[in-house]
Amino acid sequence: MKAKETFFSKRIYPLLFMLIVTVVCILATSGLYLATQDRAMANELSFTRRAILDAAGISYQPTQSGIETAYLQNIEEQQGYFTALVANDTRYIILLEGPGLWGKISIMAGFEQDLKTFSGLAIVSQNETPGLGARIEEPWFTEQFKGKVPPFVLVEEGTADAADEIDAITGATRTSEYFRNLANSAATEASRIIGRQ
Repeated sequence: MKAKETFFSKRIYPLLFMLIVTVVCILATSGLYLATQDRAMANELSFTRRAILDAAGISYQPTQSGIETAYLQNIEEQQGYFTALVANDTRYIILLEGPGLWGKISIMAGFEQDLKTFSGLAIVSQNETPGLGARIEEPWFTEQFKGKVPPFVLVEEGTADAADEIDAITGATRTSEYFRNLANSAATEASRIIGRQ
């Protein structure tokens, strides 16, 4: 014979069970977040500092302590930009953001003392399609800007040979165009941010 279901067992018990499970999950998630927050912030800082070093053209050991050491020895934080002394020449590094195909692209753009010639360029964040537009993070793509002066024109991947030509990413024309536009505006933005004309 089946036991008669009461209002408590039919309605209240499931609600109490869901409430307890929800509270336990929230506490576990909050605990994990708080336990890893310092490490996540340290990793984010290290990633940003690595991008600054790459944009300045400074070599470093690819460990967190190597990045930290190279950054503290070579980079000075200014009001809205960074500087580095490399071979007795000052290099300037700025953060630039612009639209991409699927979201914002953030880069660190490094310039030689003339504020026109790229000393390096590094991606800070992007939301482009993996395997296509996300290839802007590949070293071959970012390194092609080093030593060049904008404005740039895009050419088919693997064919850039003139000083103003940049290889586009095959299959990611729009991302390549957005990135080119961001790079083309970099020298003007550097002069504006640093205050030199």
